[in-house]
Order: sequence, then structure tokens, then C-alpha cells
Amino acid sequence: MASATQLGTSEQEGLYPIRHVCAETGINDVTLRAWERRYGLIRPMRTPKGHRLYSADDIARIKRILELLDQGIPVSQVHRVLASENAITEIPPSSHTEAEAPADRNRTGTSKPGIAPHTLDPLAEALYASVAELDVGQLERTYARLVMRHGWNGVHESAFLEVYRRLREESRHSPEGEVRLAVFAAWATAAFSDQLRAAIRACEGPSIPCLVLGGGHQQVGGMLLQLACARRGLKTLPLFDATSPQALEALVQRLSAPAVIIHGSSQLMRSPELPRVEAILSRPGPRCYLAGSAALELAQMDHQREIEVLPGAPLEAAELLSRQLPH
Repeated sequence: MASATQLGTSEQEGLYPIRHVCAETGINDVTLRAWERRYGLIRPMRTPKGHRLYSADDIARIKRILELLDQGIPVSQVHRVLASENAITEIPPSSHTEAEAPADRNRTGTSKPGIAPHTLDPLAEALYASVAELDVGQLERTYARLVMRHGWNGVHESAFLEVYRRLREESRHSPEGEVRLAVFAAWATAAFSDQLRAAIRACEGPSIPCLVLGGGHQQVGGMLLQLACARRGLKTLPLFDATSPQALEALVQRLSAPAVIIHGSSQLMRSPELPRVEAILSRPGPRCYLAGSAALELAQMDHQREIEVLPGAPLEAAELLSRQLPH
């Protein structure tokens, strides 16, 4: 295989930097590099400056490795298993198609990413069942399998958000529903924190302050938004407390930030944090993007800066931000 130093720009299409691979598979960059150096499991190309570039086959191979590890196979034995599958230099075609079902194709016959996994695969219902059983370990394993099978976007555009909506609705009607939502939110925020730290380390460009207001499950949507941004190479600076307008202004100047993001649920409108948010919006400053279920109401307040309301779906909001902001 030619090295990346021998490839022209047009020939590098279809190759992905390590930050994309980490976001796509959920693995952190330290582990991925260890697999390369210590075990020889992955052999990425390199740019002239030494940056790693991964092909679609590399990503498929990584997902297969994660699947084997999830089955309890030690990492030191993974290479032998892959060899037995004839996957030393190439992922077999079956590895690319085994997760595809007839319903997971569009009208042109090509695979369509992002179709709701919970309508195609019992794993999504298992995600909900793991929460219902209050089994965090099983929840973590089920989530990992979903991501490996359907891809990060496919899981979070559909199954994850559907389970989250279902749990929020149940929490309004019973104490047991409240407990399930609390367990799910605690797991999700911890999982997203780990993923977000790894993804942000791979981002370049200026940091965008992102205020995620509210506690508990109200933070899940804001963290998912930031993680989706980081997967697109847009670096945010997570802030989980309403700060004063003066402090935020100082932070913006320190970071040379081109914008600010505020994510708040509808409960923000009845929260003690609301006056600080109003004060931030009432002062001149860089463009402010509003996200979450409180965004439309916040946009109706008096403001002295440019305001833009983001789409309700976190992944759509992240896509818009990645198009408009430098990274």
C-alpha cells in the first residue's frame, strides 16, 4: 500500500483523520495508537507531516476489534482471531454487509445510514430493557453493540433519542420512571464526558464556549450536541453553570471565540439561572446560538447581539454549526 506521502490531495479522498475515527467508533485516540504500536492491529497511512489517515476498511477493522473485545477476547489474542478470519490485510466483504438488512437500504439499493436502528434490530429495545433493569453494565454493552452495528450517527439520530424521549415521558407518570431516567442520564453524561474529552483533544481551531444549563438529564442534549460538534472537528468549551456576562465576555476575548452557544431545556424559563442568561443576551458580543427546548423562548427576549436558533435535533444543530463556524 502506498504511503500517504505519495498520495495527492485528490487521491486522499476516503481517508479520515484520527479524530473522525475516534468519533465514529467511540474508541479513544490513546487506545487506538496503542493497538497500532503494541499489537500491530491497525496500520494507518501517514500524511507528509506524520498525521495518521484511516481508510473505510481500517474503520471496519476497528469496529470488528471492538466486537471481539466485547465478546471477552483478550486484546493480545485479537490479531490471531482476525488472521483466522482472513482479515490481516483486508476486511472481508461480509464484515461490511453483515449488519445490513433489506429494510436498511434506500430506493436506489444503497445502504442508507441513519435509519432508526430500533425499527430494524432488537438491540435498540435491549437498550431500553437495560435501563428498565437498572443494569448499567448491560446498558454500556448494548450501547457499544449498537454503535458498532449502526454507526454513531445512526444510533444517536434515532434509537438513543427515542429511548431518551420515552424515559422522559415515563418519568412524568411514576416514581419508577423517574428512577429509570435518572440512571439513564447518569450513564449517558458519564459516557458522553469520556467521548467528548477524547474528541475535543483531536479538534483544532478556536474553542466555542457552550453553556449547558440545567442539571441531571437536562444536560444530556447539550452534551450530545457538543459531542456531535467535536465529531465534525468543531471544538467547544463545555460550561455547566450560568456565568456572569462579564466573565463570559472575558472568556470570549481570551479564546478569540467567534460565537457562544447556550443550550437550555424548557425548565430554564423557570430557573434561577434565567436572569443571568437574559443579562448575557442583553449585552453586545459575538453571535449567540440557542439550542434546546428553551431556544425559541430565549430568542424572544431583548438582545443586543445576533441570535440564531439551532434545529431541535442535536446532530442537525451540530451540522449547521460546523458549516458556519471556523474549525
